Amino acid sequence: MSGWIKIHRKILQWEWFKEPNVFNIFIYLLLKANHKDQKWRGLNIKKGQLITGRIKIAKETGISEQSVRTCLNKLKSTNEITIKSTNKYSVITICNYETYQELEINSNQQFNQQLTSNQPTTNQQLTTNKNEKNEKNEKNEKNIKEIIYRKKFIPPTIEEVKSYVSEKSYFLNIDKFFAFYESNGWMVGKNKMKCWKAAIKTWHFNNKPDQIKKEKPRFG
Repeated sequence: MSGWIKIHRKILQWEWFKEPNVFNIFIYLLLKANHKDQKWRGLNIKKGQLITGRIKIAKETGISEQSVRTCLNKLKSTNEITIKSTNKYSVITICNYETYQELEINSNQQFNQQLTSNQPTTNQQLTTNKNEKNEKNEKNEKNIKEIIYRKKFIPPTIEEVKSYVSEKSYFLNIDKFFAFYESNGWMVGKNKMKCWKAAIKTWHFNNKPDQIKKEKPRFG
């Protein structure tokens, strides 16, 4: 496997940066993910996806299988990845892979093509091209920052909702909560939901006091 990946300096402020195993697993996934759509045993494995399993990841990273499981769950909880599992393998998708891996690559390719087809013939042309490159780099830097701060909302599974409600000991009807938002496309009013965990918290505190005393968390 050859090539490279792009990592922005903003990763220093990432919430998992100080957890070595989580950080190492995420970098490993970035390095192993497809950089273009491919076929695998009749399946379409898209850009930003990889076929793998906990045992394989543990073997190639030197991290225990149990720690790999924990790290993957943490990355899922913050919408860094999604996992679709079968009894033989898992398809891991890195959320927003195409956006933050391709933005600068495409820009650099376009710039290199310009240099090849339009070689500068005077010092004035060299200065102009240099200034244009600086402006493009500044624009790309701004776009990348906006992407870092703008996360795409990924609806949770009902299992994730159950796990979170159990962890926080919240009081709400899980089936009712999940069915309500799934039926309306995970909208809050006229806007797309930004954080399903915050919505669960709101539902919990909107329960009437007598309901909170009597009702226990429901799991299906």
